[in-house]
Amino acid sequence: MKNETVRQAILTSAASQIAMTSYMDTTVAKIAKGAGIAPSNVYVYFESKLQIYFTIYTPWFEAQMLALERAVARLKTPERKIQRLVSGLLNDIADDKTGYTSALMEGLAIVMPKDKYKPDLLHWAENKIVQIVCDAIEGSKPEDPRLRAFAHLLMLTFDGVAMRVKSQRAANESTANRSDVEEALVGMLIGNR
Repeated sequence: MKNETVRQAILTSAASQIAMTSYMDTTVAKIAKGAGIAPSNVYVYFESKLQIYFTIYTPWFEAQMLALERAVARLKTPERKIQRLVSGLLNDIADDKTGYTSALMEGLAIVMPKDKYKPDLLHWAENKIVQIVCDAIEGSKPEDPRLRAFAHLLMLTFDGVAMRVKSQRAANESTANRSDVEEALVGMLIGNR
């Protein structure tokens, strides 16, 4: 029988590992040790390490996106709204200080069929982006394939930023060129109006 206390201990241990190390260096054995259980018991609660990370990341990411949606809605012009959407995704969420996003991207880069990855969160995010854009730009329609393409491109950019965050910090590399990328993405929507 599953025990919620044990499940929470696994998640707490995994979150601690995320903060201290990389996805690759985090093992189920380390997560289990931090939770005070045997590694085999982790699999009673989760199918894979990736599923553990998604269980931690999904509510965090959804809360970040909903907060971003509210921040965008408070702005007055379509241009500022789209700029805030792009900047929020690439700077605040992809480059988060918890390490959640970069750890998950690292995991996704090596995903195997046994991990049973499902892109549900990606689809949710792309649909949320389309909704935010439709609310920001009068006359936009969610079925517009250009909006769907924009959402997909924005999430691909998000993935790339998240993958580079750790290496950029380690090398003291500037993220200045990210503003050029943001400007180009905003121009794709606003420039075509």
